[in-house]
Amino acid sequence: MITFLAIAAGMVGLLALAYWRWSMRVNEEIREGALHAFKALQNSDPAIVAGYDAARFETVYRRVHFPRFPKYALACVAAFIMSFPLALGALSGAAVLAERIGLTAEPAELARYVPIDGWRTSATAAEREEMALVLAQNFSGFYYFFGVIGAWLAIVAIFMRRYHLRRPGYMRDELIRQRDAHPPEVVHEGA
Repeated sequence: MITFLAIAAGMVGLLALAYWRWSMRVNEEIREGALHAFKALQNSDPAIVAGYDAARFETVYRRVHFPRFPKYALACVAAFIMSFPLALGALSGAAVLAERIGLTAEPAELARYVPIDGWRTSATAAEREEMALVLAQNFSGFYYFFGVIGAWLAIVAIFMRRYHLRRPGYMRDELIRQRDAHPPEVVHEGA
């Protein structure tokens, strides 16, 4: 398990490095695009960029145009890897607690309900009971599988909610919102 987690963490680290290099290239392209868009808006619609300098405009332009999905996907995969041992530990603890409380059936009791027909196997009666016990004990794998899937679905739900709550609007809307949230400082003459 530790080997699997180490390999998975290494792969996530490589993906993070690839994302970092990619984002540096995209930031350069956004910087160039912001400069062109700022000049174009100064000529065509100066009222919308009133109070903005090139650096402040670039910040808003980056918020609108930088692709956000790769970062969220990478963070989601990293959360999957980190949650795997935690989910298995929580499920094991829940299974032990349920057994101590008496909420789970004993394997011997479950073995009575596992049909193994005598004519289909050449096993003796004692071997059939042992096979039924092994099958009954393996039923818990079903709960672990769906428990991990449930934990991963919760992670996806959290990241999707955050992704959509932080979604930027159109460029014009973001310029207005940013100007209203952080108005430029007014310098008074003679102060």
